Order: sequence, then structure tokens, then C-alpha cells
Amino acid sequence: MSTANGEVSLEGSIDCDGHILEPPDLWEQYLEPQYRERAIRIKTDDEGWEYFEFDGKPSRLCQRGFPGILGAMGQPDIVPGPDRRYIDGAPLGSMDAKERVERIDGEGLAKSILYPTIGLLWESEVQDPEISDAYCRAYNRWIVDFCSESGGRLIPIAHLSGTDANAAAKELERAVKAGCKGAFFAPFTWTKKSHGHPDYDPVWAKAQELDVPIALHPTFEPIQFMPHGRFAELVPTEPIDFNWYFDVLVAQNMQQAFVSLFHHGVFERFPTVKAVVLESQAGWIGYLLDRMDAVFEGPLAHSTQLKERPSFYFQRQCWISADPDEKALQHIIEFVGADKFFWASDFPHPDHSDQYMPALKRLVTPLSETARQQVIGANVAEVYKLGQ
Repeated sequence: MSTANGEVSLEGSIDCDGHILEPPDLWEQYLEPQYRERAIRIKTDDEGWEYFEFDGKPSRLCQRGFPGILGAMGQPDIVPGPDRRYIDGAPLGSMDAKERVERIDGEGLAKSILYPTIGLLWESEVQDPEISDAYCRAYNRWIVDFCSESGGRLIPIAHLSGTDANAAAKELERAVKAGCKGAFFAPFTWTKKSHGHPDYDPVWAKAQELDVPIALHPTFEPIQFMPHGRFAELVPTEPIDFNWYFDVLVAQNMQQAFVSLFHHGVFERFPTVKAVVLESQAGWIGYLLDRMDAVFEGPLAHSTQLKERPSFYFQRQCWISADPDEKALQHIIEFVGADKFFWASDFPHPDHSDQYMPALKRLVTPLSETARQQVIGANVAEVYKLGQ
């Protein structure tokens, strides 16, 4: 829709991937009593630096001081230090539901789908299936409570651990019945089996039964699972050096997990399941669809579990989120189809710009009116059934 002066309107926009900064005591408050001694915590060392504690151990992958920069979107200096505190660094709307509604009102957004922050970190260091599932249950209960008084403006999404597929399927059902509109997985698994592997069929089957989307969302990953280690000087270390090279190539982790769904025939076995790719840009999806189809039409097609070309299943069952600052994306949208794209702010994380609303306007201005409405909100509202 355009305004009276001809400017493009973003009315009705839905942020498909915003984040919250979880309260530091979330897991102490929401874990079942038998697990509370093992709660996720933010602690302070003798020199005044904050650090994460996961399952009773100091984080190896998150550098000390890291908690204090997690809400630093738009700040030019995001170097950790003892003077940067997690609570003090939480911007308006990152930790309080009422403030978040005020924030999206000010941005002209209709709704925001919410994902965690600390929840994107701990899974890379915690291998125990029992406490992993307990951490997820605690977060999922909390996020439903957090969103409950927003009048449907804030949308809770469940975190599922990939350590035990049957437990994840059970938690998916519980969380959806409690109010979650979908769920997400990290792009790695401690089982070393891909997300498309038949061992994960219980989750896909339950998602199909419940008619809710399952997303892949980037997280910190165990160093041995990262695709960043080909060159000696660029091999990740402990703690992770969250740098330019690391962030540029984040989509590679996601692509490997996503392609496994096609290779193992998830969309063949579950013809109405919905899969979403988040926070890894979208400009590569045109190349990926062409490449998957080209390989499928050659002599290696027999090595997949697919009956149709991969692009067929993508068009039927998949969606991808774009960053608003992807300048070439309008051409990819025209090629792939505007009904396949969402957009996301990543608020309040420091690895993205805080100018996402002006960037979104620039992104969608060249699109047709129909395509514009699909990308800014209609697609995500339909996939996540936000009108229901």
C-alpha cells in the first residue's frame, strides 16, 4: 500500500525474527525444581567481568564480558568490558513485554515473532539430553508467559533441542498447546545426524500433525562442527572470536542443515510440513534451488529420497527470511516468488544494523503492491496462522 503522497507504506509489517534478552534468573525461576542447581546463570568474576554459566560450568565459547554486548544493536563500539553489564545494556523493548509492544507501535509493526538470545548460546556447550530438554521447557514456558498480555502482538516460538527427537516432539506438542506458534532448531546436532535424518521424523511428524512451522535458526555451534575451519589462521578458537569472517559465512551452517531435509526426503514423507530458514540472508536461495534441481536431474538423483525436483518441495513447503539490507534481493524475489519470503530485524543483536525499517522500505519499494504486502507481513501471517 502507498500513502497519499506516494510513499510506500509498511503498515501491517510483521517482524518474523526479533529477539528478547532473557531475564538472568529465567532458568532459576522456570526450571523444574530438580534441575535448578544446574540453571543457566550470569555471574561476575573477581575482576568484574560478567560471564555465562551453563550446567554449572563457565562458558568456554562465549568470551567473558559477552553478556553485556548482546543488546548493543546500532552501537559502534561493541567490545566487551567489565563496565558493560547485561541488564544495563538491554535496550527498550528487549526485556519487557509492554515496552516491546510500545517499540513495535513506534516502528509501525503489527506483530513481532520472538526468539531467544541466551537460548542461541548454551546449546553449543551442553550435551546432556536431560538438562538440554529441561532448559528448553523452562524457556518455552517463560516465553509464553512473556507474550501472554500483548494482545497477540508478540508471538512465542518454542526452542527444541536436537539431542532427543522423541523428547523434542513431546515438548513441541506441549509448547504449542500452551500457546507457541511454531518452534526452532539449532543448525547442528550433538547426535551428528542431520535434521533430515529419519531419526528426527518424530519431530517432523508432530509438526505436521499440529500444523506449525519448524525453523532453522543460527546459533553458536561446537567448534568441531563449524564449517569455518578450512584455513589455519581462521580456525575458530575458545572462546569464539565473533568476527567479520565468522559472521559473513554464517549461512553455510544453515545451508547444510536445510539441504539435508531434501536429501533425506523429509518433504516427501511429510507433504504438509512447513520449514523456515531464518537469519542467514536469502539472496543465495535462487542459486541453491538451481543447484539442487540441476544435480537432481543428473545421475545422482537416485541418492536422494525425492520423487520431484527440490524446487517443487521448496515452493510447496518452505520459506526463507531476508535481511532488509540485501540490495539484490528484489531480483531473487522475482525469480523465486514473493510468496516465499519473510523479513526480520534481528533486534537487539549487535551483528545487524538498527536501521532495519528504512532498509525494509528500500527493499520493498521496487516490488509490486501484491509482492510488497506478501513480503512485509502476509506470508508470515499465513504460515504461522497469526490471524487465528
